[in-house]
Amino acid sequence: MRKTVIVDDDPITRMDLADILSRSGFSVAGQGGDGFDAVEPCRTHSPDLGLMDVQMPVFDGPGSTRTIMQENLAGCVVILTAFNDNEFMAKAKEFGVSGYLVKPVDERMLLPAVEIAMAQSGRYRRVMNENESIRRKLDDKNLIDRAKALLAKKDGIAESEA
Repeated sequence: MRKTVIVDDDPITRMDLADILSRSGFSVAGQGGDGFDAVEPCRTHSPDLGLMDVQMPVFDGPGSTRTIMQENLAGCVVILTAFNDNEFMAKAKEFGVSGYLVKPVDERMLLPAVEIAMAQSGRYRRVMNENESIRRKLDDKNLIDRAKALLAKKDGIAESEA
C-alpha cells in the first residue's frame, strides 16, 4: 500500500485529502498542521507521497519542503496552495517538487496529479540510480587502469600485459 503524509493548517482540508487518498488505496502515515508536522512523519515513515500546503504557521511549507527534498524523505512532494504565486512556484521547481496544485482541490484534480507526480518521480529515481551505478563502474575502471599503469611501469611491461 502506498503511504502519504498530508500537511495543511486547515483540518477540514486534511480530512478531505485523507479521505480521497484512502479511498484510492493510500495509507495516511501522518498528518499535520505545520512544517514540523511534515518532516518528522516523513523521516519515520518514508512516504511515497507528501502533500504540502505552502502557507502554514510556525515552520512553513517552503522550509519543510526543502528539508524533505534535500534529505530524500518522501518519494515525491506535491504542493497544495491557495495562492498561484510565481515566486514560490520557482522555488518549488528549484526544490524538485513533483506537482503544484492550486486550491480548492477535488478528487478529479488530485488523483491524476498525484499519479503523474509519483510516476515521474519514480522515473527520475531510476535514472538517478542508474547514473550512480554507471559512475561507480567508471570509478572502478579508472582505479583498475591506474593500477595497471603502475604495475606496468614497476615491472617494465606493457599495460596490456599488466
